[in-house]
Amino acid sequence: MSEIGKAVRLGNIVNQRSKRMVVVAMDHGPIMGPVPGLIDPVDTIKKVIRGKPDAIMLHKGNLRAAYPHLVRAGVPFILNISTSVLMGPVWDKTTLIDDVETAVRLGASCVTIRTLLGTKYDTDMLKDFGAVCLNCDKWGMPLLAMIYPDGTQDPKNVVHVRHAARVAAELGADVIKTHYTGSAETFKEVVECSTVPVVMSGGEKTGDPAEFLQIARGVVDAGAAGVMVGRNLFEYKDPAAMLRAIKAVVHDGRSVQQAATELSK
Repeated sequence: MSEIGKAVRLGNIVNQRSKRMVVVAMDHGPIMGPVPGLIDPVDTIKKVIRGKPDAIMLHKGNLRAAYPHLVRAGVPFILNISTSVLMGPVWDKTTLIDDVETAVRLGASCVTIRTLLGTKYDTDMLKDFGAVCLNCDKWGMPLLAMIYPDGTQDPKNVVHVRHAARVAAELGADVIKTHYTGSAETFKEVVECSTVPVVMSGGEKTGDPAEFLQIARGVVDAGAAGVMVGRNLFEYKDPAAMLRAIKAVVHDGRSVQQAATELSK
């Protein structure tokens, strides 16, 4: 019966027309501190939801501060239950800071954890992965695995990213978020080696919004399940406009040039 719960919750965060998702990632604070665009996270969330994302990913504290706005806008959320802190000596080991039961009580449509492969701590993180996966199955909660080969010398190399995606799929993830490999052709290899949907991690802010829209276009052309975007959206001067442009590519199949017109509206 837990599969019914997973299907219902996944249906909340997937666009039923395109069968893809555009999720706004706003879980950067614990890792990086108050980065630009997240100085006032509630204000940013209010701006973002005007663009109607499929979901927002965040930690429990920001959810508590902003949930009335999410409820009024009908925007579901993904609860991140792990983190690390870049200012510390162990940046490459994520720690579980919440659990699946909390996500159920809070009304989450999905939970996510971050796993870094190729580090000396990856076996500990994989152990946590397994425990979270078991609880997700118990509670009918989808698991979105953020999995990156960040302990390797070339973490965006398609060989490493394909391996990371395969690990997450075989350990029981329902959706996988990982690095973009630089082209539609190579990212297609990642998508094709996974038995569950793959979405792209937005990564560092690009120099030009059109550059990120081109990346999103590559993700769609690769057959991926969508994008999870953070800094390229909430650091933009008009987050709702950027979100509309990304959705035009991911959900409507528009070209970069067509989608970019949303930025001037």
